[in-house]
Amino acid sequence: MSRLWILLVVSLGLVLAQEIQDPPAAPWAREAVELLVAKGVFIGYPDGTFRWREPLTRQEAALALYRLLAAYGLDRLSPEEVDRLLSVVKRLQEELADQSQQMAGLKEEAKALEERLKTLEGQPQADTRPLEEALKQLEERLKAREEAQKGLEAAQKALQARSLEEDLRRVQEDLKELERQLKALEGRPQVEPKELESLKAEKEALKAAQKGLEDRLAALEGARSAQQEALKGLEERLKDLPEARKLAEEAQARLQALEPRLRALEEGLSDQENRLKALENRLRALEERQAHAEGRLQALEEEVASLKRTLTPSRLPLYLGLAGYRGDVTGEWFGRLLLGHDALLGPLGLRLAYEAPFAEPSQGLASLDLTFRASYGDLDGYFGVGGGLYLEGTPFGQLLIGAGVRVVPNLSVFLEGHQRYLFDGQMGQRSTLAFGLAFRP
Repeated sequence: MSRLWILLVVSLGLVLAQEIQDPPAAPWAREAVELLVAKGVFIGYPDGTFRWREPLTRQEAALALYRLLAAYGLDRLSPEEVDRLLSVVKRLQEELADQSQQMAGLKEEAKALEERLKTLEGQPQADTRPLEEALKQLEERLKAREEAQKGLEAAQKALQARSLEEDLRRVQEDLKELERQLKALEGRPQVEPKELESLKAEKEALKAAQKGLEDRLAALEGARSAQQEALKGLEERLKDLPEARKLAEEAQARLQALEPRLRALEEGLSDQENRLKALENRLRALEERQAHAEGRLQALEEEVASLKRTLTPSRLPLYLGLAGYRGDVTGEWFGRLLLGHDALLGPLGLRLAYEAPFAEPSQGLASLDLTFRASYGDLDGYFGVGGGLYLEGTPFGQLLIGAGVRVVPNLSVFLEGHQRYLFDGQMGQRSTLAFGLAFRP
């Protein structure tokens, strides 16, 4: 790739983005070259030429890069461009370092030329001009190589300082976001126990974010201190390189400007940590209140369950009963068969019954009643209203009232009284008092 395209694409594309947005074109190529020369980005060769069509060496790329940064500064570069340039600088440093053997060879060659010149200087009519010119060119190459390496190191420190500024800005933004979230948690009204788990989860997330910011801040402080130490050793080596010294001074100024911002961030993180501790204490108090409330709730639940068992005991609604009583007219003993459901609609139910004298089972009666039941523990009380028909043909209406006690969960004994009103034209009445067993399947 020729020097023309390397310099136009790298230099103009990265640094002059504000002035030239499109790829270089032939009509203004000479103007762009003149601008680069005027800014000192590429100063050419001693003979006044630029040799644009020759390949660009790593050394020349390094010189152009650090001079470009010294001429234009770093503030016009975006964080992404800074990262790209850091990558380029690192690769150039590695490639120049790989040529250390070549540098050693050049130094040996220069030393040999100097010794040869000393030998020829003592000889009459010796023409030393070719050797002097060769030595001069070799020394210029060595000086340019050393300048490229030192300049790249200064550029790297300046770019790293600029990158640290960007990292610190991101940490500050994250700290502001953490502050906003913490304020939102602190500003919540009294938290209900059911929201406690959500609040604890948010607090743990904030704590983890706080720890992450502290680690990042410690890493930034360590990187800043390391760069400052490296710059102290670099200042003396850059004494004769104004552009590189300018980059090193800019890096030093940026690093010094970072120190108060780092302290402010540390203070902010310390304040956040104290507020998080206060939030933890608040959560601990809420947990204690929740535990107390849960204990009271459990006691209330047990009390309610006990009352429920007492007032509305668990019982099957369908039942089958058998009872016996003595009639109040003839004195005969009657048997009564019951089939009912006492929870068709809440405590309301229906009951179907058939009863007849033991002596003549076919001479009985059938009835249907609407019942209402109430329970308390193992005791059931009920009453009903309904009617029926004697098999001889006499209809009647009746009222009933009874009470039962459960002996076992599915079996109870009951005592039940009936008052019947006969529709036989004589307004006859009959009363019974029956005793029996009811089974709930």
